[in-house]
Amino acid sequence: MNDFAGMEELLQDFLQESSDLLSDVDSKLLNLEQSPNDSHLLNDIFRGFHTIKGGAGFLNANELVSLCHLTENLFDRLRNAELRLNAEIMDAILAATSEIRHMFSALAQGVQPTAAPSELLAALQAALSGQSPADPAPAKPAQTVAATGGPDWNQLYEALTGNQASTRTATAAPVPKAATAAAAPEIDVAALKTSAFGRRASDMPGSSAPPTGRRDAESTKENTIRVDTERLDQVLNLSGEIGLTKNRLNQLRTEILLGTTDPGTLRALDEAVNQLDMLVVSLQNSVMKTRMQPIGRLFKKFPRLARDLARQLGKEVELVLSGEETEIDKTMIEDLNDPLVHLIRNAVDHGVEDTAQRLAAGKTAKSLVQLQARQVGDHIIIMIADDGKGMHPDTIRAKAIEKGLITAEVANNLDETQCLELIFLPGFSTKDQISSVSGRGVGMDVVKTNIQKLNGTVSIRSAAGKGTELTISLPLTLAILPVLLVRLGEQSFAAPLSMVREIISVKAEHLQHVGGKANMVVRGEVLPVVSLASMIGWEESGSPEVGVLMHVDSHSFILSVDGFDGHDDVVIKSMDTFRPKGVAGVTMSSDGEIVLILDIKELLGMTPAATH
Repeated sequence: MNDFAGMEELLQDFLQESSDLLSDVDSKLLNLEQSPNDSHLLNDIFRGFHTIKGGAGFLNANELVSLCHLTENLFDRLRNAELRLNAEIMDAILAATSEIRHMFSALAQGVQPTAAPSELLAALQAALSGQSPADPAPAKPAQTVAATGGPDWNQLYEALTGNQASTRTATAAPVPKAATAAAAPEIDVAALKTSAFGRRASDMPGSSAPPTGRRDAESTKENTIRVDTERLDQVLNLSGEIGLTKNRLNQLRTEILLGTTDPGTLRALDEAVNQLDMLVVSLQNSVMKTRMQPIGRLFKKFPRLARDLARQLGKEVELVLSGEETEIDKTMIEDLNDPLVHLIRNAVDHGVEDTAQRLAAGKTAKSLVQLQARQVGDHIIIMIADDGKGMHPDTIRAKAIEKGLITAEVANNLDETQCLELIFLPGFSTKDQISSVSGRGVGMDVVKTNIQKLNGTVSIRSAAGKGTELTISLPLTLAILPVLLVRLGEQSFAAPLSMVREIISVKAEHLQHVGGKANMVVRGEVLPVVSLASMIGWEESGSPEVGVLMHVDSHSFILSVDGFDGHDDVVIKSMDTFRPKGVAGVTMSSDGEIVLILDIKELLGMTPAATH
């Protein structure tokens, strides 16, 4: 059943514009908490709720109109200095924005949203009448949250990011104003937050338990994109120039076929081909730019997440954003959502100390977590850093041994950086008690796996007492990939150029065999030699004499092949219906040959000889 039959286009426009507007409101609310008397922020937020209310009115979404109207009235009193903003009022307002997002989710499913929870309405009514929305409860330690039924911050993440789009399964009856005002003083903060954000741990993405709760429909990735008209105009102009060059080539072809060429024809042909080549490259780059979006669209969701999580844990944390204008492929923005949520949660929960610990260490009461993006060459660098307690390599090493993730013998051979990287092992956690925030040993391994799926890398630096910094490096886009073309017999394969360090000669007299495995010494370093044929399960055609020195994560090895066909920037075609292991996609060579793009990381994991 669709409650918006015949209004689908209006509904989609409303959801797109209002979701962006609500994200902007969330960001300004956090700024307002730092500057509660800023009249510009108060007016902007008021207008935001008013605009959403107006659009909802066209759709007859009365419950959404009522909630926005109540919040709008609250901001009207705040901007007229009839009320003073405090933490409890801000909690109620932020709970309202989360409930508005849930209502957007219902609208996205073609269903009219039901009434907001009575606790939330009561809290807003209490704030509007000048009463405290709730008696603040003392902050509970993180390890007791799950046991006492407190808020689950995974639901907060879903509310902020919109990853769980669904409709409500229960209908809350509207509460008369008089009744809500009377009940307001007895509202509990935990009850308010649980009703607005609450969700069981089994509803987390990746949980094996069946999902339950208020929302039950899975969201799908957004398949639309906003493009600056100047970029589209550039694509159109280049298409026109390509058409003119094509006509010129056709004319020259006719002259050659008719034998009416003069000495300048071949020179004109070369010029036209070169011109076409430059135009195609320019068109390709312009089309790629239409896929690029500012990463700030993703970043602006996280200050809210960090603020509410820090408040629950009894910490003072400010998330500082920079580089929001940095552009990255839209599909990568969507896939970065989960890894960044994990890293920010870890920074707030694991990284920074509580106020008492910071003051005892001579630090400021408020900790800073930085989220930064910048472009370096053809890569995007994302950095998440905190000024917290840092990590001790020896502690991490001992914890990994204790949990049976590595042996003591292996651990003793690790340097400090390798010890820090143990946090990416599945099952690793420094928490002895499980909470709704952390302690289950999942998260950092998922972060690394998801980043690797984007052809990226993640590294870590930490100094005890000073803080921790994680750096993610990603290609600008996944649609075009610089590759090295290698050959086995007559078949060409493509390997990502970012993993290639150099091309070297591989001769039988240079090889050393240890335990039946070939090795080669390159500038004093012993490296395993693995033939591409053995990696993909082909029969060896002989003794290859050329190799590619490759570096993948922390592994270096020599990939032996029959020859090379140069390097190129290729357009990746995915293999949706069938993807053999070790194959990332396909492309086409200049002579029309199908070329398989190798997934070197997957092949490496399937080849023990390359990792010994």
